[in-house]
Amino acid sequence: MTAPRPSPSLTPRLVFEMMTAERAVRRWIDARGGGTGIGAAGAGVLFYLHANDHALVGDVTAALCASPSGMSGLITRLEKAGFVAKNPDESDARAVRLTLTPLGREAASTARTVVRDLNTHLTEDFTPAELDVVARWLSHAATLTP
Repeated sequence: MTAPRPSPSLTPRLVFEMMTAERAVRRWIDARGGGTGIGAAGAGVLFYLHANDHALVGDVTAALCASPSGMSGLITRLEKAGFVAKNPDESDARAVRLTLTPLGREAASTARTVVRDLNTHLTEDFTPAELDVVARWLSHAATLTP
């Protein structure tokens, strides 16, 4: 015999809460971009390239768990804004590598400050043990596959 299900009013609304939080975090980052026009998704690309300059577009896409079409549009916007440069791969002309421009490095620095401030704000009033549980749950959620 299976245990009775809790009533819907008592069931945690984790998916709803997670998606609401994700939108709030994106809005927070977008509003504090310092006029760079770099949103949360763009900041992710800049952070990745800061640590992995000259990365293949496919590697950036995989690292950010993005769709190829979504990443293509984002990279085009970042390139037009002067944050990244696209260059053909030396060993495979079909492949494209991304490089941060000086403007991109500056925007990455601004975004890093914004994210550091956000992390400080998000972790206020939580114990390290509570944050460990949150991090474990989010890591678990990130491993879900369709």
